[in-house]
Amino acid sequence: MFFYIHLCAFVSNIMYESPGMLFPFQPNPPVPSSLPCAAFPTSLQIGPSSRLVGDVSGGRRGPQGMSVFLSPGSRERPFLRFGVENVSNYTALLLSRDGKTLYVGAREALFALNTSTSFLPGGVYQELPWSADAERRQQCSFKGKDPRRDCQNYIKILLPLNSTHLFTCGTAAFSPVCTYINVENFTLAQDEVGHILLEDGKGRCPFDPNFKSTALVVDGELYTGTVSSFQGNDPAISRSQSLRPTKTESSLNWLQDPAFVASAYIPESLGSLEGDDDKIYFFFSETGQEFEFFENTIVSRVARICKGDEGGERVLQQRWTSFLKAQLLCSRPDDGFPFNVLQDVFTLSPSPQDWHDTLFYGVFTSQWHRGTTEGSAVCVFTMKDVQNAFSGLYKEVNRETQQWYTVTHPVPTPRPGACITNSARERRITSSLQLPDRVLNFLKDHFLMDGQVRSHLLLLQPRARYQRVAVHRVPGLHRTYDVLFLGTGDGRLHKAVAVGSRVHIIEELQIFPPGQPVQNLLLDATRGLLYAAASSGVVQVPVANCSLYQSCGDCVLARDPYCAWSSSRCRHISLYRSETASRPWIQDIEGANTRDLCNTSSPGPRSSVLTGGKRCEQVYFQPNTVNTLACPLLSNLATRLWLHNGLPVNASASCRVLPTGDLLLVGSQQELGVFQCWSLEEGFRQLVACYYPKVVDDVLAERADRSGSMPIVISTSRVSAPAGGKASWGVDKSYWTEFLVMCTLFVFAVVLFILFFLYRHRGGMKVFLKQGECTSVHPKARPVALPPETRPLNGVGPPSTPLDHRGYQALSDSSPAPRVFTESEKRPLSIQDSFVEVSPVCPRPRVRLGSEIRDSVV
Repeated sequence: MFFYIHLCAFVSNIMYESPGMLFPFQPNPPVPSSLPCAAFPTSLQIGPSSRLVGDVSGGRRGPQGMSVFLSPGSRERPFLRFGVENVSNYTALLLSRDGKTLYVGAREALFALNTSTSFLPGGVYQELPWSADAERRQQCSFKGKDPRRDCQNYIKILLPLNSTHLFTCGTAAFSPVCTYINVENFTLAQDEVGHILLEDGKGRCPFDPNFKSTALVVDGELYTGTVSSFQGNDPAISRSQSLRPTKTESSLNWLQDPAFVASAYIPESLGSLEGDDDKIYFFFSETGQEFEFFENTIVSRVARICKGDEGGERVLQQRWTSFLKAQLLCSRPDDGFPFNVLQDVFTLSPSPQDWHDTLFYGVFTSQWHRGTTEGSAVCVFTMKDVQNAFSGLYKEVNRETQQWYTVTHPVPTPRPGACITNSARERRITSSLQLPDRVLNFLKDHFLMDGQVRSHLLLLQPRARYQRVAVHRVPGLHRTYDVLFLGTGDGRLHKAVAVGSRVHIIEELQIFPPGQPVQNLLLDATRGLLYAAASSGVVQVPVANCSLYQSCGDCVLARDPYCAWSSSRCRHISLYRSETASRPWIQDIEGANTRDLCNTSSPGPRSSVLTGGKRCEQVYFQPNTVNTLACPLLSNLATRLWLHNGLPVNASASCRVLPTGDLLLVGSQQELGVFQCWSLEEGFRQLVACYYPKVVDDVLAERADRSGSMPIVISTSRVSAPAGGKASWGVDKSYWTEFLVMCTLFVFAVVLFILFFLYRHRGGMKVFLKQGECTSVHPKARPVALPPETRPLNGVGPPSTPLDHRGYQALSDSSPAPRVFTESEKRPLSIQDSFVEVSPVCPRPRVRLGSEIRDSVV
């Protein structure tokens, strides 16, 4: 029985991990004396094939594999790294307007990096130490915080204030402070006496470095979303650095434990026919009070405030009079599974004048796990949908039941939460200070919108947890594409492009060590550079490396909007934009039709070792050894095809294809023939590797060395196993039929075992069932016959019949006359006066009280 269980579990696990390829245990195969040989063809004909980018789920396709995966230090996709010893938590990034200087905020230090030289080995950079003073550290430690981890100065805000100064804030050992930086000499600003200008950072910067916050500067005024207390229980959206400081009202519960992730400034006054005001949007996740569940439900929100909001005159003084929030909805279209935790938002606006076409790209995760993996999703929101949500109905809460309802009755005029527009100015309301009290009182309790901001699900990723996102709008040869750069929680960077209803992940880069999440992304669209920050440092990654694709098929199949094939090279379009009309260019992002576009170009090899026209590489094996031939693929979406002397390699004792795609050979003869590895993707075929192996002994190899020709010897490894042991070999055979047969036999064996068990214990089962029936029936209490008051006239009593108590002890006729007890006498029941009888058939205790037998209350 246990053998069948373990066997089925083992086979099912293997089929789950490697579909279509199993690894059965079998004895070590004997070394063959020869291998089959066949005629070597001059060309390879492969039929058209179609390989999906990802799994189809709900009308959307999530990526199944990456087109290209490159590990750190790869020569094919280089990127530069910056990091200083004993400095960590590089979280704040700021790029100068000319793109020549990158400002970085880390723990206890700030840096000014030259984007051209500082990332190179030995590059020069400027460092500005800024640590918390001893008094703040002592207070932080006294309050119970970790002196090494918490009682440090983590830079959380780094923003441009004007052309001469930067504005920065740090946690300063759980006592946040802010200061200014001179751009010219990269020093902290000082007063006339020479002391550093420090300002209180409460309400601007979080106390805890682990808390999320957002900030931006608009016309010299600082807008922040953070917590303003040591305990972290006083969240606020505020405006400072202004003559009109304003914030949210804490007593009205406008915010419920939020986690701010991003903010955006939209100049909606440009071209507005209604005379609308500019707005600032805040994106965050919080606890949703409108949902009634057993656990707290996290809801993603977008909040909106007006730039010209000055607060109320009598009601909501120095509080926002335009604060409204709505729910951001990102879910699967097939079953509605929600991704309710917002991680990051990138605002993509074509230009200030075209703010109507603004798109908000959001990265979401879920507080619930679907299956065993924790995935993420990318949803895009339009500006029109956001405006429609804020122009819809309001929600209100019932103070008694704490339930939320939709407001259907008329609302005051002007519309609560709206900015000052031409319609308000017609009523002689030119400022929020002039708003009627009834409007402000309505807003105090009706800050939540009833409508949801629905999105377009762009990407589902079940195997990665996205943390950050940056989007670049790239002009291709035929149209414009949005390229997404996604940072994961394990230090990877995904580059993807939206193609119709699906997303194609172009490449994956391991830019940080595994376990380090990407904490920030900054895009330099002008220079074509992407900056990513993590705990260990900052990396500079070019947005594209078109020289990586060395053939027309590779260039087209990559579907990289930055790249196109021209003049036998894959070139960066932006670098040759002036020459696009004078030379032919090939690019097909939607279809990747290599058959029609690349039929005139000869496919070139991917590896730098193999060049076009070069003969197969001759390698040498030692006799009776197990060897591997490598077949590296640049694309994860491609499949391998191994040929031996022109024929496909079949599973045999001497030639196996490993799960990694490498070919396993046993060197046992003088001439092994020619082995080729072809890459197949979307109907495009390409020769990746070609080997001509030979088996030589050590003497021949030594002679070849003396003759001056250095043979290439493949690294070998002997397969050894103990006597009677087993070795693992990879084959291309599917054991699905055997798996089904074994599982069927297992189920049949289990059924027979159950039937046999029931037959052997049928007697005990009958007793068990009878007891179950008896215990389910409660016997009725038999009435106690009272003694007759008079005897018959003839003086002869009725014949006594023995009482049948169904298994209980019968009362003898010689027992004294029954006595009726009063209630006062029954209460102090003594254990000695009671007699408990239990039936062996129906074990329900009964109590004997004198001549009465009653059911026990126990």
